Amino acid sequence: MPMPQVSRLLSKVSPAFIALLVAGSAGAETDTNSVASRLAIASDSSCPSADAVRAALLDLRSAEEWPSATVAIHAQEQLLTVEIGAFDSLQRQLAVGPDCAARAATVALVIATWMNDLPAEGAGTPILRSPIIPAPELTMPKPAVARYQIGAGLLAAIHGGIAPGVRLDFIRLRGDRGLGWQASLVLPAAREVAVGGGVTHWTRMAAEVALKGSLAGKSFFLSADGGLAGAYTHAWGQGYAWNQNDESFTYGLVAGVRAGIPWGSFRIWTDLRAVQWLRTQSVQIDSDLGGPLTNVSLPTWDAQWALGLSYALR
Repeated sequence: MPMPQVSRLLSKVSPAFIALLVAGSAGAETDTNSVASRLAIASDSSCPSADAVRAALLDLRSAEEWPSATVAIHAQEQLLTVEIGAFDSLQRQLAVGPDCAARAATVALVIATWMNDLPAEGAGTPILRSPIIPAPELTMPKPAVARYQIGAGLLAAIHGGIAPGVRLDFIRLRGDRGLGWQASLVLPAAREVAVGGGVTHWTRMAAEVALKGSLAGKSFFLSADGGLAGAYTHAWGQGYAWNQNDESFTYGLVAGVRAGIPWGSFRIWTDLRAVQWLRTQSVQIDSDLGGPLTNVSLPTWDAQWALGLSYALR
């Protein structure tokens, strides 16, 4: 049996020899602790603690390589101050994050690098600059992209007689939705009114500028606008003894709504608009042989329905 042989072998080992091995092991641990104790590390915070810095430093340098020096660590929320040396200490400030293990590793790296220049009783000039952890970049909202549209449509003026016409538009919007503005030119055909013994033809060519609000989806868009309008009114007679013509300017308020569908870069739309003219205009006919004057007022408001196509400029 092997057990009696092992027992006889152990019985022959001297108790003095075993005591010597134990003493040597304890002496080695004491020497290591003695060497490590030459580098005094103190921290005013548990993040990082002095023990954590020592543990991190052991991963970089053995305790036998540690010099005789003092290290003081002062911790703040985003900053560590490391001082080496009791008198005329050298100081280094490190920008760090909130992770305690990373803080301890950073301080240990700085101490290990400074060891190359540490004299027996003091610290040398630091040769390592700790990398500064950049603050996270703030994502700034991008400004809305201004979009432009040019368009044209056919319209029908439906007050004071039905007359066809043409509408030209220029629109500026901040993105596909939101506020913008619209400029329009309206060129209707002539309408007519019977006055006296003849017929008076008249037309109003208008320019409009309006604030515009738009709401767009993938398959539709809606908009509404309101603003000011100015018009040049031209009238001329037909069938009178003396056919004369005259012109006048007027101004007013305009409002409209528009709906349509997108088609690539194009917009197919229809809209309905109304204009209230603030200055009254009338047609006056002088009767023959000094008779009474005939006066007919032109409509003080216009209604227009249009169908058109616009091109969106990116």
